[in-house]
Amino acid sequence: MSKNSTIHNKKHVAHAEVVRRQSLAIQYVALAVIVIVVGLVAYGILSTTVLLQYRTVASVNGEKINMREFQGRVKLQRLQLLNQFNEYYQFAQMFGSQDPMSDPNFGGTLTQIYTQLESPEVVGQEVLDALVDERLILQEAEKRGITADPQDIEKAIQEQFSFFPNGTPTLAPTSTPFTLPPLNPTQLALVTITPTPAPATEVPSATPDLTSTPTTAPTATAEPTTGPTATAEPTATPYTLEGYQSSFAESMTNLKENTALSEEDYRAFFTAIYLREKLVEEITKDVRPVEEQFWAQHILVSTEETANEVLTRLNNGEDWGTLAAEYSQDGSAQNGGDLGWNSADIYVPEFKAALLAMQAGETSLQPVQSEFGWHIIRILGREERPVDDERFAAIKQTLFSAWLTELRTTANIQTFEIWREYVPTEPSLAQ
Repeated sequence: MSKNSTIHNKKHVAHAEVVRRQSLAIQYVALAVIVIVVGLVAYGILSTTVLLQYRTVASVNGEKINMREFQGRVKLQRLQLLNQFNEYYQFAQMFGSQDPMSDPNFGGTLTQIYTQLESPEVVGQEVLDALVDERLILQEAEKRGITADPQDIEKAIQEQFSFFPNGTPTLAPTSTPFTLPPLNPTQLALVTITPTPAPATEVPSATPDLTSTPTTAPTATAEPTTGPTATAEPTATPYTLEGYQSSFAESMTNLKENTALSEEDYRAFFTAIYLREKLVEEITKDVRPVEEQFWAQHILVSTEETANEVLTRLNNGEDWGTLAAEYSQDGSAQNGGDLGWNSADIYVPEFKAALLAMQAGETSLQPVQSEFGWHIIRILGREERPVDDERFAAIKQTLFSAWLTELRTTANIQTFEIWREYVPTEPSLAQ
């Protein structure tokens, strides 16, 4: 073989090797592209299925709240709303209503619950806010050294199922913190009878400024932190340990099937409730069972002109009780417009503002307008008075809610909009 042929063959071999390597490189690149595409598709599928439950919907001081917990609690909230809807619907039917949704007694509540069920983002926002509050409470309890004994949590769960190993507890009567003061000379000069502490029948009041707590019984508004009673509450009262255990196990199965929440989630929820109660007591430990109350009377009329007419006659010395009976459109008219002793918080804002600006023995200088009409107001008494256990608990909850709101402003809270895309719409009324 000639020298030229040898050189030619070597060039051909070298060229072939270059082509082979380029071909392999192209294959590897193509394979890599395919792997990446398949990986992205697989991740996309997994991120909306298996991995979705691990996505973060909120972070509270670095502690994450994942999608699984959020979606489970939303489903639980919807179950509670459905139970309430069914109960009110059946009540309406029991009372002979042909169309419960338009019934004057039940229709408003049914419509309100229906609106919530048809507004997934509203329920989702309520649940997300509740979960954030729970994290703040757990973190604050840990800072203060407040802990939950597992035995106490178990006892709370047993009571939820009406199981009392040591017998049903009997509430002991509580005594009044101190004796109510007698009428002062100003009050005696204005009235001849002592009012009862209960409010009059048609008080111009609005919804009190109170915030529901997790232990409060469910209401039409379905507070997101209400206890999980929709699927986790027994249908019968178990009085034996075996009965309780059986009912509890059945409820946990239903809870998991309907919400994907586990028994561990259920116990964690009760732990949060327990620690919240302990924290309420800690935050409000210096609060006394008293509050400023007003003994008020009013004359309610429909126009400002009539109100001014009444005010003129009062200024001319005419008797309050006589004018109340003649003019007032309130149910308390025949009792001199007496509203009894109450906190200013139970009244509509305009009425409350007028009370806070007045002292005992004073009558409003000008008529006060509210959504009910025009009021002439007279204050018979303004003083600090003892409250019963129920009112005292409400006062403490109000103070605690204000404290929690303030805590929110100082915490590092992040929420991620992804939750809006995955708010459960099940269970539904159709189901």
